[in-house]
Amino acid sequence: MKRRSLSVLLIAILSIPAAAFFIAMPQWQIEHPGDSSLILRTERHWLWRAPVHAHLDVGAIVIPVLAISVVAIALLMVALYQE
Repeated sequence: MKRRSLSVLLIAILSIPAAAFFIAMPQWQIEHPGDSSLILRTERHWLWRAPVHAHLDVGAIVIPVLAISVVAIALLMVALYQE
């Protein structure tokens, strides 16, 4: 029982901060101020004010969080599986 609890705790300790990273430090796409179709670069900073012509890249936030969640759920199911 102790080993199972330790593995569940380890999965939670590793997966929750990993998913929180992509939410707390979102990926911004910076567009050219004159032409909104021209994306110059992407930025990810902890303390950074995005310019007016920047927007959040939703896919860069949602996809990694979903992937981490799926893997964490699968690992938890394996860890909690009772024979």
